[in-house]
Amino acid sequence: MALLVSCPTRSLADDLRALSDEFDNASSLAAWSRIFEVEGWGADQMESLDINASRSGYLTMVPKTSSWYRDWRGILMFKRVTGDFVVTMEVEPRGRNLEGAPNSSYSLAGIMARAPRDTLTQPSEWTANGENYIFLSLGTANNPGHYQFEVKSTVNSSSHLEIDEGAPRAIIQVARLGEVFLVLRKLEGRDWEVHRRYRRSDMPDTLQVGITAYTDWSPIELMDPFEHNRSSIDGHNPDLNAAVDYFRFRRPRVPSALAEADFSDRFEVSDAQVLDLFGDRANRDPAAAAVVELEITGKAYAPGIGLEVEFESIPGVFYRVEKSEDLRSWTFVESAEAVAERSSFRVPDPQGKASLYLRIAED
Repeated sequence: MALLVSCPTRSLADDLRALSDEFDNASSLAAWSRIFEVEGWGADQMESLDINASRSGYLTMVPKTSSWYRDWRGILMFKRVTGDFVVTMEVEPRGRNLEGAPNSSYSLAGIMARAPRDTLTQPSEWTANGENYIFLSLGTANNPGHYQFEVKSTVNSSSHLEIDEGAPRAIIQVARLGEVFLVLRKLEGRDWEVHRRYRRSDMPDTLQVGITAYTDWSPIELMDPFEHNRSSIDGHNPDLNAAVDYFRFRRPRVPSALAEADFSDRFEVSDAQVLDLFGDRANRDPAAAAVVELEITGKAYAPGIGLEVEFESIPGVFYRVEKSEDLRSWTFVESAEAVAERSSFRVPDPQGKASLYLRIAED
């Protein structure tokens, strides 16, 4: 006999899930790589950095005077990701006095996806025109004291940036689908929106994906980029305290109807279709309680064959079925894309077990 439990839980099969950080454990800082260490610069541009210390449940970043622009290389804490991904973070940037927007130009924090410079292990190996990345950051840009977004795409150290109105706090998201990068944002009290789309055929399969923070552009633009990159700059007017609530990694799932679509083309894949796939759907709190909302429309058990479960589904959404004997430990059974408004899974006989618990989850 089988007892059925249905709930839209987070997928257990997502191979990127383990990279996520809710910033509630100080020891998780060791799992992040720092660009100044990986490339052998030896100069930490961060004034202070901690998890769950300055603010409970947050990563807190207080950068020194530093920046990302053209050949100027700033702060990045990252994890290496191969293939498609979607990453989401919630960020609250403030001045160092924790009262409102930063008061120094280009003081922001956000998501960066950067091509590794694997041949760079010490300053003497650095060459110009080698920076390739995309980022979306929140803070203050060219209007100190006011919240702004900065989105930037840099190709061979040629940077193209755009600035628009920001907010004190936002959820931001970057998704990679092959050569296409989607940049999304959600301001407090507003809906998700697709902010920018980029086609970057130059990006390698493996990227450095993580969090950047930078501040105080005015003195930097007078510096030689190489000197900036190898320096930990004291003084001047750095003014950013960035608090990050979480940084979540997920492997995107694209329905078969859009498998060959060009996501850089708004006419081929609309903003509404992008938001159906990403936004909140790609940003689930792993600690949040599951909300039962799937309706089971039928089930039938055949001895020696197993249990077949039919449920209401959304075409194009991926679902999975998991089984348990004790409601504590769950094992993956099957995953599939729904192609109709009703779908079904067949679970083999529990091999002599008197009872078996099942749950169907959005994948």
